Amino acid sequence: MPGNFEQVTAQLTALVRAKTGDSRARAHSLESLPGHAGFSYSFILERIAPDAAPAGKFVVRIAPPGVKISGPADIVRQARVMASLADTPVAVPPIIWYGDEPEFFDRPYFVAGFVDGFKLGESALPAAHLKRLARQGIATMAALHNVPWEPRRAAWGEPFALSEELKRLDYLLDRPTLDPAVVARAPELRERLRSSLPAGARIGCVHGDFQWSNVLFNEERVVALIDWEISLVGATLLDLGWICFFSDPGSWVGVDPGQGSLLNADEIVDAYAEVAGFPVSAAEVRWFRAFAGYRFGVITCFNLMLHRRGKRHDPLWEATALSAPRMFERGLELLG
Repeated sequence: MPGNFEQVTAQLTALVRAKTGDSRARAHSLESLPGHAGFSYSFILERIAPDAAPAGKFVVRIAPPGVKISGPADIVRQARVMASLADTPVAVPPIIWYGDEPEFFDRPYFVAGFVDGFKLGESALPAAHLKRLARQGIATMAALHNVPWEPRRAAWGEPFALSEELKRLDYLLDRPTLDPAVVARAPELRERLRSSLPAGARIGCVHGDFQWSNVLFNEERVVALIDWEISLVGATLLDLGWICFFSDPGSWVGVDPGQGSLLNADEIVDAYAEVAGFPVSAAEVRWFRAFAGYRFGVITCFNLMLHRRGKRHDPLWEATALSAPRMFERGLELLG
């Protein structure tokens, strides 16, 4: 199992020797990294020759054992998605190797360059500086949405319809084991969303989980978008609605989900519209903001049920669930 540091270090050393052809290369200084869709570590790749490449600090992500390799667990797809953006204005970690050869980890994996950066909520920079950086983050999101998706469909797949995303959430919501007090007005919001589904929404590359914790900065700019587990080709305003949801105190109870972004939802929409290069409909933005609250609220209901039934221990969902009824109410408010 990839939780054993000594084992993973040995496996990494075998990998880098095979990939570089350098029998004296070695991996060391393994450190765990956060993440829910696999095992992630940083490590040092040491080469004997002083000018040998690649060398330095890298990240390896390994698919979790015992799960189907699809969706968030499809590590190789994530690597291909990031690699497909290497020649674009969208900053991503450089992908070095990826594959599913059983002789290394017995699970799919990728190795990427380590990107040294910080998240807005962790920085002590002045507020005005952080606000400028946040606007750069929104500009990076718009740049992603302007990347031509058709030439990248081999990595990204075919477009995913909004109606299909609603159906996928039905699978989570339509369960008798959910807490009805937390579900609250979710069914009502679902019907409102379904009856007002935007027609002809603009299609493009979508990160899928664009929130401030997945954007790394240095003091001047965005240095990487990370965590591409649920990226897709779909309605680009999915990303805008998602980051607005996490920056809207009106969707939450007793917490500040903005994580130091310093931009409220309206400011985010304005910043996006300034650089998008295509019309941004206020009515569509409201729909996608409402959908984001519905989506996260349903995910919260489902994960709370798993936690309470002992299937996936994560007490954080108890705290998040306090806001779930408000998420659904806020969605109905946004729809008018």
